[in-house]
Amino acid sequence: MHIKAPWVTLAVFEILPTAEISRGRLVAEGISCRLLDRSLSGLGLIADGIELQVPETELEKAGKVLAQDFSSELDLEP
Repeated sequence: MHIKAPWVTLAVFEILPTAEISRGRLVAEGISCRLLDRSLSGLGLIADGIELQVPETELEKAGKVLAQDFSSELDLEP
């Protein structure tokens, strides 16, 4: 019998574009993830935000992926 790991919240975002960027980074690394919109954006309110969830078994790996900072690799000069 295969037991599925429970989903846990890795991060909470206030806006969808930021959540989607983080989700994309995890997907690119082969990490299963999902976004749960707990906001009331239809009413113009950000209540509990947008949760980025991963299986509990991938929490540590996912955290390391999102902790990586690539900003020093950007060429910002014209």
